[in-house]
Amino acid sequence: MWVGYVNEDAMAKISVRKISFASLVFIFSLTPVDGSFTTEPDILPYSAGMVPLIVPQQDYPNDFGDAPASYGSADHAISNSVYMGSAPDGEAASQFSDEANGDDLNGRDDEDGVTFPEMKPGTSATITVRTFESLFFSGYLSAWIDWNGDGDFNDKNERIADNRKVSYGSSTLPIPVTVPSDAIVTRPTYARFRIGSRVSSPVGTVASGEVEDYMIKIACVPPDPPKIGGITFPSCEEPYGSVVLEGLPSNGTWTLTRLPDGETFTGSGSAYTYTGLAPGTYTFTVSIEGGCISNPSELVVIEPGQAVPSAPVPGTITQPDCNVSTGMVVLTSLPPSGPWTLTRYPEGIIYTGTEVIITVTGLEAGTYTFTVTNSDGCTSLPSAEVVIDPQPLTPTPPVPGTITQPTCEVPTGSVILTGLPAEGEWILTRFPGTYTSTGTGTSFTVDGLNPGSYNFTVTNSAGCTSAVSAAVVINPQPGPFPTLVITNPPPVCSPGTADLTLPSVTAGSTPNLIYTYWTDAQATVPLATPSAAPEGTYYIRGTISGGCSSVSPVVVTALHPPTANAGPDQVLTYMFHTTLNAVPPGAGETGTWTTEEGSGLFDNPNDPATRVSDLSIGENILKWSVSNSVCPPEFDYLMISVHNLTIPTLITPDMNGKNDFFFLEGIEALGRTELTVFDRRGMMVFETADYDNNWYGIDYNGKALPDDTYFYVLRSENGLSLSGYIVIRR
Repeated sequence: MWVGYVNEDAMAKISVRKISFASLVFIFSLTPVDGSFTTEPDILPYSAGMVPLIVPQQDYPNDFGDAPASYGSADHAISNSVYMGSAPDGEAASQFSDEANGDDLNGRDDEDGVTFPEMKPGTSATITVRTFESLFFSGYLSAWIDWNGDGDFNDKNERIADNRKVSYGSSTLPIPVTVPSDAIVTRPTYARFRIGSRVSSPVGTVASGEVEDYMIKIACVPPDPPKIGGITFPSCEEPYGSVVLEGLPSNGTWTLTRLPDGETFTGSGSAYTYTGLAPGTYTFTVSIEGGCISNPSELVVIEPGQAVPSAPVPGTITQPDCNVSTGMVVLTSLPPSGPWTLTRYPEGIIYTGTEVIITVTGLEAGTYTFTVTNSDGCTSLPSAEVVIDPQPLTPTPPVPGTITQPTCEVPTGSVILTGLPAEGEWILTRFPGTYTSTGTGTSFTVDGLNPGSYNFTVTNSAGCTSAVSAAVVINPQPGPFPTLVITNPPPVCSPGTADLTLPSVTAGSTPNLIYTYWTDAQATVPLATPSAAPEGTYYIRGTISGGCSSVSPVVVTALHPPTANAGPDQVLTYMFHTTLNAVPPGAGETGTWTTEEGSGLFDNPNDPATRVSDLSIGENILKWSVSNSVCPPEFDYLMISVHNLTIPTLITPDMNGKNDFFFLEGIEALGRTELTVFDRRGMMVFETADYDNNWYGIDYNGKALPDDTYFYVLRSENGLSLSGYIVIRR
């Protein structure tokens, strides 16, 4: 190889004679281009740090930046001559990414040339860049930091290195920076480093070198710890202390954190009074925007004040009941030592005592709170509210109204009770027997009362029970009562009628009853034609000479004539069994299959979907009969046509679409079928285990068989075996 070399005297040609990486030297000779002089071979020392990494073959020739898109696209053509850190890798296009790691995640992570120290606003720091530059190449480093985080590198002082010359070989280039006092600390920002030829912009394409983008975080400067001002201790009037915190950040908002419990408060201004401090020891930190937290403040000790008694604690509350008009409450947690004074609000009534518990009685309906004052004169906070409900009302006794006595038809009586509670659910109690009923509304009918004398009380939803009502007297039922036995007449075929006057309908009843016939259970609407009653439910009254009677229902059932539907006719090919599909008979009906013509063997003659076998070739006519044992039976017929299997004796496989294949009509009825073909010498020329009508006179190898007569054998999985002759003629 040779390279041009320029000095003050002449252009020379360097001939590389030997490269020894073991001794890290280059051996070469120098000859003028014009041939006017020669020199002996010389040795050029080349330090180990100057040996370049061999950049591996790249899929893409350029290295691209990976900061977010707002910072623009920057790329360099990759070479062995100059780069940062380890050798770069190439990408097809810009690797825009929120964390400036698109290049890191694409191929090899080659962004390792820059080391950032901790940087804080208003301080100086030195960034170090590991570089490599080969011999005879002049490389320059330019760098930018987006100090204000506005998404570009265009602001004043954001270029931190302006075409800094890079040293030969591997070296470290320091980049001193002064972090602006207003640098962004609330979120990460970005930096860009470009090495190669001179550049004037953070964006664009450069003919050689590398670009490395980084997401960085400017550390914030923590504020001073809060200073402790005045401390106020608890008193009888105020159970909590407070402290004035001074020296807080005067600009922007801050957040105070109280330790050890971690309670926080956000505010602004240089001082703040922190209240609500229970006796104890506290410290405080202050944090500002960006998450910077101060050291803890000095200790703040809140001494206990005079002992303020805790608020009385309401325990069991006894509400007024039906018999007592006032309520009471048990109060606990009263001062354990010395006399105390209990004040009831809103009236201001005073109670005194020395025990830790008291029962306050005589409380009218209303809402109460209580405070307690101890022997030191300190008064507690008010207790929780104690609510005393109004006394529930006691209902008036039920008032008996209309009394219905037993009759010949109804053996029991009833009474209408009024004056019951108008609101809520009540419980009515009957005496004797303590029978209860639950309901709502101001009136209620009590029925099913056997002869006797009854009284009633009512209990309202509050649990209060009235006095006893006046007596309700139920008389004995008049009698005697006849025995009425009804036997329903036999079913008739619709639209037929039944004779309800037949003796068989009332057989077993009391003798000599007078019968009348009705359409309703109350026997108020007479039946006009009892000897010809259509389908329906009717009522027969049997009356004795004394006037008492009994009523019982009688049912006339009319069955509708049956219908028969044997289902659709069927056509089978070389199949001698099938499943029938008649419409099932209705409730109370039966169906039966029989054979009218042909043959057929039924698995279950009464099943509308039975299986039939042993069918004959040709037409088989089956009869489906449906009967309900009352109306005449109905019939329907089903024809099953069984076609024979059709096998050709000649094929002409010239593929003109006519008679080309050995087509067996109805083969699907045989299931899986094996076909074997023999020539006239008895040699097998073709065989298939699952024939599908696709043989067109070929042998095992797919070659056409000569025109001749052949012998075939068919064996199906259903056990059928057929054989015969087939003629091939083309």
